[in-house]
Amino acid sequence: MCPPPSQPPQSPLFPPPGTAHPHGRPACVLSVEDDPVIRQSIAGWLSDEGYLVLEAEDGISALRAVREQRPDVVLLDLGIPGISGDAVLERMAQESPEVPVVVVSGRAEIGDAINAFKLGAWDYITKPILNMNMLALTVRNCLERRRLRERLSAMESRYSGLVQGLPVVVFSLDDTLELTFINEACRTVLGWTPEQALLEPGWFMDNVFPEDRERVRGAFSGAFSASTPFSLEFRMINPRGIPLFVQARSTAVASPDLARGMPGRIEGVLIDLSRRVFLERLLVQREKLNTLGALVDEIAHEFRNPVFALAGFARTLHRKFPDAQEAEVVLEEATRLEALINRVQQYLAPVDIVPRPCSLAAVLDFAADLLHAPLQRKGVELRVEAPANLPPVQSDPDLLAQIVVGMAGLAVEHGVPGSEAVLRCRDAGRGQLVEVLLRTESPLAHDTELSLMPFGDQQGPQPLAVSYKLARDLSCLLHVRREPDGLLLMLAVPVDPDDVANLLGEE
Repeated sequence: MCPPPSQPPQSPLFPPPGTAHPHGRPACVLSVEDDPVIRQSIAGWLSDEGYLVLEAEDGISALRAVREQRPDVVLLDLGIPGISGDAVLERMAQESPEVPVVVVSGRAEIGDAINAFKLGAWDYITKPILNMNMLALTVRNCLERRRLRERLSAMESRYSGLVQGLPVVVFSLDDTLELTFINEACRTVLGWTPEQALLEPGWFMDNVFPEDRERVRGAFSGAFSASTPFSLEFRMINPRGIPLFVQARSTAVASPDLARGMPGRIEGVLIDLSRRVFLERLLVQREKLNTLGALVDEIAHEFRNPVFALAGFARTLHRKFPDAQEAEVVLEEATRLEALINRVQQYLAPVDIVPRPCSLAAVLDFAADLLHAPLQRKGVELRVEAPANLPPVQSDPDLLAQIVVGMAGLAVEHGVPGSEAVLRCRDAGRGQLVEVLLRTESPLAHDTELSLMPFGDQQGPQPLAVSYKLARDLSCLLHVRREPDGLLLMLAVPVDPDDVANLLGEE
C-alpha cells in the first residue's frame, strides 16, 4: 500500500525524481500491463528512480489497486485482458478523476490517442518505449500538474469559503445587469436564496424598489463606461415586500476581449443599511421628545408673567371703561400666548406617514433581530410568535417597527435577567394585535400609566412615550396592562381607524 503523506518543509517547484510534491514522500506509481517483461522492465526502472511501484496485469486488479492503494500516477496499457483499457480509463475518470492516467499503448493511430484523451487520459505514450527518460519526464509532469490542481482547488475552496462567509452580499453583474454571482449572505441580508437570485432572469433590477429603479439602472449602466469604483444607496425588496435600505460599493471591470464578445461586469458588495436608517429615525423621534421637554420649561416660564399681567389688568378692566389703555396691554400679552401655542402645535405636528401594505410578522422579525444583542446582554430571552399567514395591514412599516422596538425594548431596561419575554402578533377580527409580555420588577408594573408619560422625574421621556405618540399618529392604540408577574403591552392595528378602541375593548 502507498505510504501515508508526511509533512516536511515545502519542496522546490519541480520535485526530484521519485517524490510526489508537496509531501516529499516517494511517489506511488501503478503500472497496468499484461506483458510481464514490459511490466517488470517499467517497474524496475521506476524503482531505480526512487518511485514506489505497484503492478497489475488486468483491468480488475488495476481498479482494485486504485481503490485500495490510491496511487499517485497510473500507467495504463489499453490492450489488457478482462475489462478493457478503455473501460478502466473511463471508470477511473468517474471514480478518481484526480489521479493522473498515462496511457502506454502499442496503438500509434491518432484516433486512439484522441479517444483516450476524451475518456480522461492525461498523456499518451506509444510502445515500445525507446527512451525511459521520456517516461520519467511524463510521470514528473503529471505529478506536477496534479500538485498544481490540488493547490488551485484548495485556494478556490478557501476563497469560496471566505466569500460565502462574509456578512455582506457579494455580487457580480454583467453588462445587461443580469446577476452572474451572489454569495450566501443574499439569504440572510436580502431574504432570497442565492439559487432564486441566480435562476430568475432580471432578478436584480426587479427587486430594486420601484421608485429607485431608474436611478439604480442609470448609475450601474454608467459605471460600465466610466470603469471607476462608485457607491450608491437605494432600496431593495425582500420576499415579504418590505423595503431594505442598502449601499452598493462596486467596481466596473472592463471586457477582457470586447472584440470576441466577452462582456464586462460589475463586481461589488451590498451593505445592509436598514438598521442604521431605522436607528437614525428613532433617534430623531427621541430627540424631538427631549427638545419638547426643554420647550415646555420655556413655555412655563413665559406663561407666568403674561398670566399675572392678564389677571391684574382683568381686575382693573372691571372698574374702567372697555376702551381703556390697559386693553391694549391685554391684547399684546394674549398675542404672545398665541404665538407660543402655535410653536407647540407646529412642533407636535404628526410625523410624515407613508402607508402601504406591510407584514406585521416581518416587522416583529426585524425588531427581534435588532434587539437580539442587548437582550442577550441583559439575560432576557425573546420568543417571537409571528404567524406567516397573517394578511398585510395598511400602515407605515418604518413607524410600526419603531413602535414595536419601543415595546419590546422595555425588556432591555426593565426585564428580569434569566426570564423570557414574548413578542407576538395575531388576528383580532377587525384588525391585528401586537403583544409583548415580560416579567419586570420595575415600578412600571405597579403604575402602568407611568410608562406612557412623555416626561419622567429624572431623565426625560419614558420608554414607551415615543411608541405611544407614534401609535396615535398611525391611528393605532397602545395599551399597557398589569399581569400577575409583569406587564402586557398591546398595540391595536385596526383595519378601520375608527375601530381601534373597539379592537382593544373586545380583548
